[in-house]
Amino acid sequence: MSPFARYSKLGLLADAEERYGDALRLHLAANELFASVGEVGGAGYALSRASSSAFGLRDYSEALRLGRAGYDAFSESNHRWGLITALCRIGFAALAVGDGAEARARFGNALERAHGAQAVSLELLALSGIGACLAEEPAEQERAAVLLTFAIGHEQLPPSYSYAARPALKRLEAELPPEQLAAAREAAAAATIEELERTALV
Repeated sequence: MSPFARYSKLGLLADAEERYGDALRLHLAANELFASVGEVGGAGYALSRASSSAFGLRDYSEALRLGRAGYDAFSESNHRWGLITALCRIGFAALAVGDGAEARARFGNALERAHGAQAVSLELLALSGIGACLAEEPAEQERAAVLLTFAIGHEQLPPSYSYAARPALKRLEAELPPEQLAAAREAAAAATIEELERTALV
């Protein structure tokens, strides 16, 4: 196994086991290797994964910095999937540091790109981010619960994508009146991704 693959594999395993400090070190080591050979796509991947690990450590400023660095690297290689993922990681980090406007803009951009690429898992990731943004607005919390319930419950959204939005859904489940929560769950069960995309971008 090459050093690139070894660091990436071990980093992903550490993330899955919620050993985010170990994961962050491994992803940054992978980034150094990729950068040393001029592999910008690999560097973008490692930086984007490092952003996710920093988010797991609740170092949101560092997650934001690494997410932006990953986006810049993916831009050099025009890596469509990587760009969308990085936009979402930037969005979650921006929301965590209190910049809801940047977060909403990043998630909206990601959703439009993911829809154009027909990348369902990334559409769901972007929708979950928009839901997390809406959860911060009292008047939009039921709509947020619909988006989050739909996206996080969808079989095509992997746990490695859904974990950043889960706290927002858990908070809504604890705070919303039972009738509102029931209505949100019913709406999510009846919704399609196309319908939710149209309303999410309004």
